[in-house]
Amino acid sequence: MSITALLGASVLVGLSLLAGCGSSSDNNASQTNRNQTVPPFIPNGDVQYIDAIVPHHQMALEMAQMELDKGTRADIKALAQSMKDMQTSEIALLKSARQALTGQAEIPTPTTDAHMEKDMADMRAMAAGPMMDEMFLDDMIPHHSEAISLAHRALPSLSRADVKDNATNVISGQAKEIGEMQMLRSGM
Repeated sequence: MSITALLGASVLVGLSLLAGCGSSSDNNASQTNRNQTVPPFIPNGDVQYIDAIVPHHQMALEMAQMELDKGTRADIKALAQSMKDMQTSEIALLKSARQALTGQAEIPTPTTDAHMEKDMADMRAMAAGPMMDEMFLDDMIPHHSEAISLAHRALPSLSRADVKDNATNVISGQAKEIGEMQMLRSGM
């Protein structure tokens, strides 16, 4: 095989691997990935934003519940409960908006994010104790960063006032919570 053919084959294999990372092309409502090597998903309109952020919030609810069940620090548990309360109400608002827009409140099953699924599996396997507190903060900080990025990218294409308000609140509220989590983490 010639050098040119070998180089061409290597490029094709590399591009195929890159195309396999991150979001699936058949589901535009997939979640972003902090290790993504392809351009990030940009929600185009209210429904795509809702279909992306609701599953993201649902994963945060699961993470918060694990902290509540297995964490040890009262201050971190209080933050987890606050996140859970806020995101539960946001999910209800967004599903209501989706119902009004499409006639259906249910969100299509999103494409899974292999990196986040591994983090979730690690959290599920974690025994109760101080290590859960650390893992919760270490995983929730980038999770919030992803939500902020998603909301920021969606904002220009959103039209409903309640959905725009949600995206704005995700950006400001979760940025504030990241600051709180970083302070908690630095004290460990």
